[in-house]
Amino acid sequence: MEKKTTKFIFKILILFPIGFGIWTFFSEFENFHWFFSILIGFVFAFGIVFWNLFDYEKFNGMKPMDFLESSHKLNVQNNNENWNRITDLIKQSIIKLKVIEKSENNLKIEVPRKVFDSILTAERTENEITLRIQKKGILKFLPDNAKNYRTLQKIDQELKIKANS
Repeated sequence: MEKKTTKFIFKILILFPIGFGIWTFFSEFENFHWFFSILIGFVFAFGIVFWNLFDYEKFNGMKPMDFLESSHKLNVQNNNENWNRITDLIKQSIIKLKVIEKSENNLKIEVPRKVFDSILTAERTENEITLRIQKKGILKFLPDNAKNYRTLQKIDQELKIKANS
């Protein structure tokens, strides 16, 4: 709980300058009031982080390092079945995915989102397959309503379901 609270406060402090800057830029400099601008900056930051909080809290087994982040990682056992399942899941996706890079041991895909697209990378090593997903662009530090985490969890569930059948 302590780590989640710390991360919540840290994200607010990271987003504060953006809200403060936007408000300062669009407000009239002649009537500039520091207190009101600082308040608006904190309200903006708190609103964004609080809006994302409930989507992240839905996942009980989420590690504290994944909380309020848009970059996540999943490791699965390396075998031909799992690699083929991952490539099949990508081919059978309802959403049109853009393959950026594909080789025998690497796969890089662009996942379309409403605001900022994500990049899904699958890398095959001797022991495991590492799946990484993160936001594309310069605002990678913003929380994403747990969409990237949810995507990795769906892939993990599909791999487990097909492995058991």
